[in-house]
Amino acid sequence: MSVYLDYAATTPLRECALDAWTRVQRDLAQAPGNPAALHFGGRRARRMLDDAREQVAAALGADIHEVVFTSGATESDALGVVAAARGARAREESRTLIVVSGVEHDAVAHQREVACRDGFDWEVLPVDAGGLSVLPVVSGHDAPPSWDGRLAVASMALVSSEIGTIQPVADCVALAHRAGGLVHSDAAQALSTVDVSFAGLGLDLMSVGGHKVGAPAGIGALLVRRGIPMVTDRPGGGHERSIRSGTPDVAGACAFAAALTEVVSERAAFAARAADLRAHLLAHLPDGVSPTVGESASCPAIIHLSLPTARPEAVLMAFDMAGIAVSAGSACHAGVTRPSDIVMAMGRTEEQALGVLRVSLGRETTRDDIDAFLSALPAAMRAGAALDGVAHVRNERNEER
Repeated sequence: MSVYLDYAATTPLRECALDAWTRVQRDLAQAPGNPAALHFGGRRARRMLDDAREQVAAALGADIHEVVFTSGATESDALGVVAAARGARAREESRTLIVVSGVEHDAVAHQREVACRDGFDWEVLPVDAGGLSVLPVVSGHDAPPSWDGRLAVASMALVSSEIGTIQPVADCVALAHRAGGLVHSDAAQALSTVDVSFAGLGLDLMSVGGHKVGAPAGIGALLVRRGIPMVTDRPGGGHERSIRSGTPDVAGACAFAAALTEVVSERAAFAARAADLRAHLLAHLPDGVSPTVGESASCPAIIHLSLPTARPEAVLMAFDMAGIAVSAGSACHAGVTRPSDIVMAMGRTEEQALGVLRVSLGRETTRDDIDAFLSALPAAMRAGAALDGVAHVRNERNEER
């Protein structure tokens, strides 16, 4: 029996998404057409794409014309930060500052090189001990002095993909807009448990990805408020408002729309069930293991734990041998043993930033799955401790030499 507790990395394909994808592919096989074509096949593909766009907009509290389909949240993040910043600077030359939170996924954080090469300044917000981004403190309705007139884009995830904290996006929107800047948010990890409304949050740009909600990998969307200028490095045939050229994946878009609609309909019930499962897990942790962040500040589906080991690879291997899939952090770091930048930003030591574990829950997670994890945890900790001991002996021998 296997237990999957890595939903923050990817989620199983939902039946509704598979059905939608299969139906559209069969339709396109019988009557092929590019959505940009004027003939009957193209018009039919265009109707299916527009229906998917309308469903995504409705699920996310956006206007249909604000939905730009992409290959996933990573591409959406790149466009939402850099292309939007270029657009802001094209409109007003002084807009040369990009600000990002200290808990961003690498899809945002690694845009730094591109942005700086393009002449932007890059500022990373500090993170407090609880894993929340710390915004500049200003009085009244003032804008932060270092942002005022300079801010192009501020980017803050709704939910940290690694530690699960719900970030102060509304406060970021207020400050950034006072400074005349745009606000982007990566909402990929928030969709299953947090009420996400593009209009309600007052955002200018928002990224979402299909495989985080049970759609196929390779499809996602960037929501772009009307009137936002974008200067993209993806020129071509002018598809998707000339923001993301390329023939759209009609079947993928329809699958994404179906999965997202179902996730939103289940959100409240799943969030309550995930909170119960998290409470059960936290109540039965062995000595030496503790949550990295407080329950009140985090999404119920992501449980980030601190373990007394600097050998996460041994811990993960032990869980794998027990048939349990968990993560030491972002899936993008798989196979790489290095301390978590986010945990270190919270003020922890390098060793503490190595000894972390992310357990993430989904619609199929049961109490038995949590109990299986808890049963395997002591042996996993012993595996980490054993490797810690080997490393300690090696260090002592090296010092003697």
